[in-house]
Amino acid sequence: MRLPDDSRYDSELMPEIDGKIAHVSDTALMIAACRAHEHELEDAFVHDPFASRLAGDRGVAILGALPYSNVLRLGIAIRTRFVDELLLDTLATHSIATVLSVGCGLDTRPWRLDLSPDLRWIEIDFADVLDYKDGLMSGERSRCRRERLTVDLNDAAQRRSMYEAAGSTSAIMITEGLLLYLPAPTVDALATEAPAHSGIAHWISDITTAAFSKVLGGGADTMQPIRHVQAPDALKGEQILEVLQRHGWKTSAMRSYITDVDFVMDRVRRAMGGATPPRRPYPPNDPTGVHLFVQGQ
Repeated sequence: MRLPDDSRYDSELMPEIDGKIAHVSDTALMIAACRAHEHELEDAFVHDPFASRLAGDRGVAILGALPYSNVLRLGIAIRTRFVDELLLDTLATHSIATVLSVGCGLDTRPWRLDLSPDLRWIEIDFADVLDYKDGLMSGERSRCRRERLTVDLNDAAQRRSMYEAAGSTSAIMITEGLLLYLPAPTVDALATEAPAHSGIAHWISDITTAAFSKVLGGGADTMQPIRHVQAPDALKGEQILEVLQRHGWKTSAMRSYITDVDFVMDRVRRAMGGATPPRRPYPPNDPTGVHLFVQGQ
C-alpha cells in the first residue's frame, strides 16, 4: 500500500473509516501507518514490510486526521531508526539474553531485525493489541524466540509477572513512545522495580522535552491530539528523565533529535524545493532523543 502524498493525505479520503483516537492502543495503528509511509520511500530511513498490513485503513485514517502528520511521520521514522541502532549496538556489545518490549504496540522488530535465534523477545501490551498483531503476523516467522505477555502496567501484581518473565539473566527493556502516556507513579515504579526484581540493567526509551516540542510546533501544543489518552498526571519528558536518573539510571548512549539528524537534511531540503531549512532555537544541551540507560554504572 502506498500512502497518499502530503497534498492529499487527510481523513476525507476515507470518510467511512473512524480516524479518532479513542484509546491509547489506537496510537499503535497511527505509528504503524508512519512506518508504512516511510517504507515506501526511495530514501527510507527504516524498512518495515509489515507496517502497512498492521496499520490498515484505520491507522491511515487516524494519522491523516492529525495536524502536522508529515512532521509526525518523519519523527517516527527517526525514532524507529535510533531505537534500532541503539538496540543492535547493545546486543552486539553486551551479553543480553532477553528483550522486554513494554507497550510494544505493533512493533515488528522481532521479524525485521537481524537478531540471534536464541534471543528471548517478550512483547508486552494489552491482550487486544497482541491478539490483533498475532492474527496478522501468523504466517510470518520471527527471527528470535518471541513470546507475549498481557500486562496492565498500572497494576503492581501484573508488573511483577513481567519481571518474573524476564528472570534474573541480563535483560534490556524498551519503552518506545510509552512513558509519556503513563501515570507518574507507574513511571516511578518501573524505574525502581525493574532492576530490583529482574536482570534488567539496560533500558532504551525516548525523551522529548516540553521545550523541544514547543519549538518544533512553533509554539503550538503538538501533543494536543493525544492529551485525552494520557494519564491526568502524565509526566513531561524532562520529568521522566529526572525520575529515571533519580533511581540510578544513567545515559550510556544517546541519539539526539537535534544534533544527530544530519542524515535527514537532504530530504527536508527536497521538500522545501532545495532551500536550507531555518535553524530552530532549541535550548542548548536539550536531552530530547532516544537514550540507552544503564543501571549501576
